[in-house]
Amino acid sequence: MEEKTLTPEGGPAPEPPAPPPEPPAPISPVAALWGALVRPGETFRRLVEAPWTWVVFPLLLIAVLNVAASLAFTSRVDMRQLVRDQIQKSRFASQMSEEQIEEAAERAASRPRWITAAFAVVGLIVLVLFLAALFWLVLLAFGKEITFPRSLLAVGYAFLPAVVSSLLFLLVLFVKDPNTLDANNPLATNVAAFLDREETAKPLYALLKALDLFKFWILYLLSLGLAAAARCKVSSTAATVGILYVLWVGLSMALAALF
Repeated sequence: MEEKTLTPEGGPAPEPPAPPPEPPAPISPVAALWGALVRPGETFRRLVEAPWTWVVFPLLLIAVLNVAASLAFTSRVDMRQLVRDQIQKSRFASQMSEEQIEEAAERAASRPRWITAAFAVVGLIVLVLFLAALFWLVLLAFGKEITFPRSLLAVGYAFLPAVVSSLLFLLVLFVKDPNTLDANNPLATNVAAFLDREETAKPLYALLKALDLFKFWILYLLSLGLAAAARCKVSSTAATVGILYVLWVGLSMALAALF
């Protein structure tokens, strides 16, 4: 019969404390790239323990595909006609003469293609850094324990759906005539793609364009990644991400109404 350990007072001794949970197993950068898309919950829990410099891997992959898509698009589309059409659909068309429209189209057509590609890369880096800082500060303000490097890792890997959208865009470019594509909505993954842009109010069009499958995928990954980074419930970070996205959509609608 097993003897029980007694305290000096004669009562049973308290149970020993449970051992602390084991830290998540380490993950490789390549496994993290794939896992963030197919097993995001488990991947982000392991990823936030990695060095913050790993954010280079998703950004590099996204940037390479963005550059490829940009160069493929500008080499296959008639840039003069594209710019001409965009100006004529804008509110500024009535303030420009035909000569001014032609000059703007000519400048766009003669612009080196690498400039457009460079803007895409710089824009990606600035956006990820801005969002990482924004979520870090907001979550800190709500008392969450999160560091900027963890926030940066979560945001960087949450943008990996952009890899899928770039690959689809490249496929569409070589399947359809690129001159028939809507340059602002080429993949038709949102509600606005099924409406006539000329007949739809601009604020409504901006709202419906925000109801996008790839944007929702990124929002979902942001919620999971930031929850892992802050070691809190997903519902908390999902609320933060959702509110900030609603504010961004509202700003987009206001700008669409003005311009």
